[in-house]
Amino acid sequence: MNPLIHLIYCSAAPRPLGRDELAALLSGARAYNERHGITGMLLHVDGSFFQVLEGAPDDVERLFARIGADPRHDHVTVIIREPVAVRAFGEWTMGHAEMSRHELDGIVGANDFFAGGRSLAEIGDGRAKKLLAAFRDGRWRTAPAGPIAAVEDAATLRYAFAFQPIVHAPTRSIFSHEALIRGPDGENASSILQRSQPVGMHALRERQRIAALEAAARLGLRTRININFQPSDIAHSPTAISSLLDAAARCGIPPEAIVLEVLESEIIRDSGDFSARMNPYRASGLTFAIDDFGAGYAGLNLLADFQPDLLKIDMNLVRGIERNGPRQAILRGIVRTCLDLGIDLIAEGVETVEEYAWFRGEGIELFQGFLLAKPMFDRLSTEFHLP
Repeated sequence: MNPLIHLIYCSAAPRPLGRDELAALLSGARAYNERHGITGMLLHVDGSFFQVLEGAPDDVERLFARIGADPRHDHVTVIIREPVAVRAFGEWTMGHAEMSRHELDGIVGANDFFAGGRSLAEIGDGRAKKLLAAFRDGRWRTAPAGPIAAVEDAATLRYAFAFQPIVHAPTRSIFSHEALIRGPDGENASSILQRSQPVGMHALRERQRIAALEAAARLGLRTRININFQPSDIAHSPTAISSLLDAAARCGIPPEAIVLEVLESEIIRDSGDFSARMNPYRASGLTFAIDDFGAGYAGLNLLADFQPDLLKIDMNLVRGIERNGPRQAILRGIVRTCLDLGIDLIAEGVETVEEYAWFRGEGIELFQGFLLAKPMFDRLSTEFHLP
């Protein structure tokens, strides 16, 4: 008996796909899979794809390589790749949540998975069936791209900003203000996130970055501004950064005054690719910072592939640093590495004089934390305290 495998993956459409495009995808995939003995099922809902492929190992891997290079798929993530004794599917079909059962009846190769039919029940028992059911119930979905106007959450949520100074100690001046999202009456950011559906998060964050710039300009920004940015946003929306630059031009804020903060813990599947995507924006004058360095798993590998302009040390490493020898040794190594790479360090979350004194003694010049200045709601503070 020839060996069989099944490969199960999920992915996202980098842009919304129309019905004609999905029909073309179905027709082309079905013809290819019949020629190469591939069976399984492809599902599509709200821009998320989920597919089970089964067949001879070489045939499945060759098809999966084609899918990885297909511009209609982004964030391709393998869930399972393993040998199977028998096929769970008699053919290859596709299910589309936005089509009615009547529409599906007229399309060769379409299944009724989302229309209450028997597609799931007819699949052989096993891991593939369980994962398909999980996808139907909302798991393994990746938020799709889409125009901002189409996302209700992004258009209707009300929010404002607080701004916290980042202080340059040697000159006793404010280097930048970090924009921190708040509710319209100053509520914590969680109040915003709780009212936003995951499918709208990329568009919501794009609108919020623009709103932060507009708020800072209205308040008379005279320093840099630090704005949070998540790498997945650029993958889901080609305008994630260009829209920010357009807003900056309208507000009279030069690109050199904008610092985009990327969380170290954010998943950057290919930091080299991320760096290449960011290089044109860096050339335009944008500055990049890695936030919460030391909190995630990317660490020094990320520094090797993507050298930021600034690095913000995670507050958990900052806390009680004057009493913790191992942390001191680690941070001295980070300071030396950043010095060699020309990266400026920011000690974030500084709350005590002792923490400030230790970092200042190691040559750190930039500080952020309650010891120096608290975030001010709808205000760019010019006041701060240095020990």
